[in-house]
Amino acid sequence: MKTKMLVLASLIGVAALSAQAGVGINVSIGLPLPVIVSQPVVVAAPCPPPAPPVVVETVPACPSPDYVWIAGYWSYRPTGYVWVHGGWNYRPAHVMRGHYYGGGYGGHRW
Repeated sequence: MKTKMLVLASLIGVAALSAQAGVGINVSIGLPLPVIVSQPVVVAAPCPPPAPPVVVETVPACPSPDYVWIAGYWSYRPTGYVWVHGGWNYRPAHVMRGHYYGGGYGGHRW
């Protein structure tokens, strides 16, 4: 009977010890290595050239009441700014005196 109790106690002890077992490896040689932080690199994106001066266009006579004047504008291209001339465009049926009626989303004004 004592032998059975001794075996049972040793099995419980081994189980308890194995539950707490862990493996750890620690290597240390001399002083810790210093952390070297380099200076931040500043990258500046190329800026487009400044906007060109305002161009005043002379509006020629309207060819018909069904036409709308579209003003000219500066357009930026990879080679620089380019002036796009204005002109008379035929007005669609849903545009009346500078207002846009109809279309989705409750209509828009322009």
